[in-house]
Amino acid sequence: MLPITHVVSMLTQHEKPWPRDPLTHIILGAEPFDLGKGDHAILFIHGWTSTPREMRFLGERFAERGYHSHGLLLPGHGRTLRAMQNTRFSHYLEHCEDVFNDLALKHDKVTVAGLSMGGLLALHLAARRQVHSLLLYAPFLQPSGSTMGISNKRMAPLAKLWTDEVAKDAEGPILDKDALAQHIAYHAMPAVGLADVLQAGEKIRPHLSRITCPTLILHAVKDRTSDFEGSCGLLRHLGSEDKTLIALNRSNHVITLDFERERVEKESVVWLARHP
Repeated sequence: MLPITHVVSMLTQHEKPWPRDPLTHIILGAEPFDLGKGDHAILFIHGWTSTPREMRFLGERFAERGYHSHGLLLPGHGRTLRAMQNTRFSHYLEHCEDVFNDLALKHDKVTVAGLSMGGLLALHLAARRQVHSLLLYAPFLQPSGSTMGISNKRMAPLAKLWTDEVAKDAEGPILDKDALAQHIAYHAMPAVGLADVLQAGEKIRPHLSRITCPTLILHAVKDRTSDFEGSCGLLRHLGSEDKTLIALNRSNHVITLDFERERVEKESVVWLARHP
């Protein structure tokens, strides 16, 4: 998920000619992943308009350490922007619940790890299911920045009134240029879907006190997509007695691929090892 940009700005992203699987039409590299074995499964949920590739780095590292890493592909993702036009947060949550239920039947413990909107989905799951623990990476609870001088928190829900698609900032969500070049995501966001995701962020707030599982949050202070203050509020209102927020200083939004990805991996692995 990426920040709203000035609607008339020319500094926006363009659709890339991604190579695709001829049968599934999924962008090569955007496929779901299933790695490793173990009694403890980790369900990885990627961000909105993005793909499991942004979570695969962590999935591989956890699989090497004896966990079962499963990265799902959300409905409408990994193909074309048109494919997700009619998808909503409820569709994503339903798919996540189905995958979680399947993992829970086969494993003693299931941790849910989510990036951006994936973190928001993880919170909704934890409010509904017996989640062992949460790994939240830049969870999207409120947008950062402003558009035309108006806070994006107020502007975003109104985008659907004047446009079908909201352009993305050409600078992208990753400061590491090499990593950004390999990042697979759509070039824009459906305006109606954006309003729906923001509404889902509001809906989870009254239920945060019900989430009592151990939770680790990692978030870049200068995140240009998901406001760092959202994670500060999350830390205050979660019902868990075991919760940690780690602030990062050299990354943008997709912290699992940015300059501090190695630290993100280390903090995650060490923290989860302390919660067996």
